[in-house]
Amino acid sequence: MARSRNIKPGFFTNDDLAELPALTRLLFIGLWCIADREGRLEDKPKRIKVEVLPYDDTDVDAALWALAKAGFLVRYQVNGARFIQIANFTKHQNPHVKEAESSLPAPESPGASMVQAGKAEQPKPERATLIPDSGFLIPDSPSLIPDSKVPAPTPAPDSAATSAANPLHAATWKAYAEAYALRYAVEPVRNAAVNSQIKQLVQRLGAEAPDVARFYLKSSKAYYVQQSHAVGPLLKDAEGLRTQWATGRTVTVTAARQADATQARGNVFHELIEEANANAA
Repeated sequence: MARSRNIKPGFFTNDDLAELPALTRLLFIGLWCIADREGRLEDKPKRIKVEVLPYDDTDVDAALWALAKAGFLVRYQVNGARFIQIANFTKHQNPHVKEAESSLPAPESPGASMVQAGKAEQPKPERATLIPDSGFLIPDSPSLIPDSKVPAPTPAPDSAATSAANPLHAATWKAYAEAYALRYAVEPVRNAAVNSQIKQLVQRLGAEAPDVARFYLKSSKAYYVQQSHAVGPLLKDAEGLRTQWATGRTVTVTAARQADATQARGNVFHELIEEANANAA
């Protein structure tokens, strides 16, 4: 099912996207509309073409590889089924509150591996034959900006190079992996996508990233448990988890509702006091 998404002006001036054919850029926009709230969709080029570019003569599979090579998406497989993860989708999109949770496995899920291209040639420029009466989407979420990317698919994560580049990356992964093994009694999956997420986590939290990673594995929040405490949700909620770790307070849905109710009652009492003081004067 297609969803409404927005586009920021930066899309049209992105240097990396400018190197790709026009229909490949249009396909990229279309992927946002058919991806779920986590930016994932099934990697089925023929179906994608029918949903996004039904009237255009283009090689969607080649276009997807071009986008992957440029770092705008990751193509991966889990138990033989192939999927696509749009880079940093949750960072730039805020799906509608009623949009269903993702039912597709994340790139860092157990058993996940990157799909390797055979001959991933860049698609040739095509003739655009868009339908003039297609209308406009109603925006219901912030924009997706193609200004940050994930590494192109690689056979295996180069953990040694990552650690050498920044020791904090290695420390954060070690903290996460040890806490993960302690909770689940298995080692967490590590691949190129996970390495990229760890790097982003360190960029956002700095030296506190290892401690926040350990704290995250102690959380019993239903969504984290459902996702088996993958790195994705940790990155998505990084700042909120850091606040909970720093204050020693875990915010639950019930606690948040209670806080809202307390604030509401406080506002009412404040208004009554002001009214009483005004009448007394």
